Amino acid sequence: MRGVFSTIKIALAPLLFVTLFCAPAKAEVVDRVVAVINDSIITLSELNAAAAMATEKLSPADKKDGKKADELRSKMLDGLIEQKLVKQAADKAGIDISEREIDLAVDDIKRQNGLTQESLLLALAQSGLTYKEYREQLKEQIRQVKFINKEIRSKIMVLPEDIEAYWRQHRNDFVSPPSYRLNMIFIPSADKEVYKLKLKAVEDGIKKGEPFGELAMAYSEGFGAASGGEMGWMKAGELDRAVEDAASKLKAGSIAGPMINSEGAYFIELVEMKAAAQTPLEEVKDRIQDKLFKKTMDERFDFWLEEVKKYAHIEIRL
Repeated sequence: MRGVFSTIKIALAPLLFVTLFCAPAKAEVVDRVVAVINDSIITLSELNAAAAMATEKLSPADKKDGKKADELRSKMLDGLIEQKLVKQAADKAGIDISEREIDLAVDDIKRQNGLTQESLLLALAQSGLTYKEYREQLKEQIRQVKFINKEIRSKIMVLPEDIEAYWRQHRNDFVSPPSYRLNMIFIPSADKEVYKLKLKAVEDGIKKGEPFGELAMAYSEGFGAASGGEMGWMKAGELDRAVEDAASKLKAGSIAGPMINSEGAYFIELVEMKAAAQTPLEEVKDRIQDKLFKKTMDERFDFWLEEVKKYAHIEIRL
């Protein structure tokens, strides 16, 4: 059974993963026990609070789907069970967190969310948490992450040869798209009379062989008009589809247009083109390393979790 232990997994890369808006409010009513994990319990109110928070992220249609709601509650219970197992392991390992570490976590959360101390306290109050309770939640979450970092993360090493092997085996994933250096003329269609006059002037100028840059400075109302319509380098996917299709068929120095849409008319001149090319290993090695590290981290965490579950007393009472 692979649970959704998102609290810990999200935290595996950045240590200070906790955001104010992810912390569920403390349950006030303990109605009954829904799971026993060794010497710990999970209450129905805990499960309901976790499920309610997760349900808020569902689409309106999924919220009405009884099957999806049941699946979500099951996943949240799995996650709570796994969290208890990690907490117990951290307890056994004697992992502790200093007040200074909690202070740094709070400061980081405030910085990431643009909060002052006052706005943090207000948000906590709206969530049903006191500042003391919130700090206790942070302490426990950071403590569990610290345990996982010590037991799993610190023992993972991604070797240079692993990175290169992945790059060679997944070459199609590391291809730079074609890019185009363009000059552009844009004539907006808001004023119909001006639009017609400028459109004809540009078309006539192109037919006569007048320099594209001069036509852009005289008639364009688009980006870079004052510098002859210079757009600089643009990658495939960054351009309007019609403009990109036209650019891909041009040779350096040739012109296409007008391309007309609801906004107006476009003319383009292709200055230079770079074809799609294999991205050098040096440019993507950090990205590959992160990917391989995360994959290994997830695999080892899941393996560790399954081993812990084999020897744990887990009783579901739903």
